[in-house]
Amino acid sequence: MRIHSVPQFQGALVEARSGLPSGCRALARLAGRVLGAEVTEVPVSADTSPTIGGIANLDVLLEHQEAQRAALSAQSEAEGPVLTIGGDCSVDLVPVRRLGDDVAVLWFDAHADLNTPESSPSGAFHGMVLRSAMGEREVVLVGARSIDDGERPLIGEDKQVRLAECGEVAPRNHEVYLHIDLDVLSPDEFNGMTYPEPGGLSVGELADQVRRLSPQWTVVGAAITECVTSDDAELAKLVPLLEALGEVLK
Repeated sequence: MRIHSVPQFQGALVEARSGLPSGCRALARLAGRVLGAEVTEVPVSADTSPTIGGIANLDVLLEHQEAQRAALSAQSEAEGPVLTIGGDCSVDLVPVRRLGDDVAVLWFDAHADLNTPESSPSGAFHGMVLRSAMGEREVVLVGARSIDDGERPLIGEDKQVRLAECGEVAPRNHEVYLHIDLDVLSPDEFNGMTYPEPGGLSVGELADQVRRLSPQWTVVGAAITECVTSDDAELAKLVPLLEALGEVLK
């Protein structure tokens, strides 16, 4: 396994985004220690750029995507799957787009991230990333509890994006990719997330769900995003989740 640290903040616009670079680096260091894996930091800019076509910081985000593509292309299959640590959750656009449509995406997130530039209330790309990345593949949304009106038409049992309760996730496709936005957790459980929402999962529940995927499903990659804390005690709460990911990312 390899770990890619992508300390990007430009996909988010809320005030807490200022903590994303340091939070990303701290979480990546912890993941490297827990999983015994090498951490590669993808070079990203601290700049911002104008809103274009309804997407804030578009030019900077495009530069970062190119840097991620280069980093992923440099990995060999022998090195195993990549765990991406963000940064805002739009860092998962490039890893998900690299997958074929036969790979299901399990999107653990308090938000659906299915807006378009036209429907987005803010222009923040982290709220559009799943819509941009999903292609024609199966998507299962887990833990969502804040869904915008413009996102709802894409979600349903007869739609491409399905809602599932934690513990009941059963994608149809054999290979799966895991996106974990830390706001899927309860703010009472972990307080180092960019955009907390009331309710949510415990770390134990999330780790147990990850473990349930093996051996029936093959996890081909994963991401953990939206960490804004570098406090060691707070980050230590995530060790069970990291351990679970290490068990399924082989």
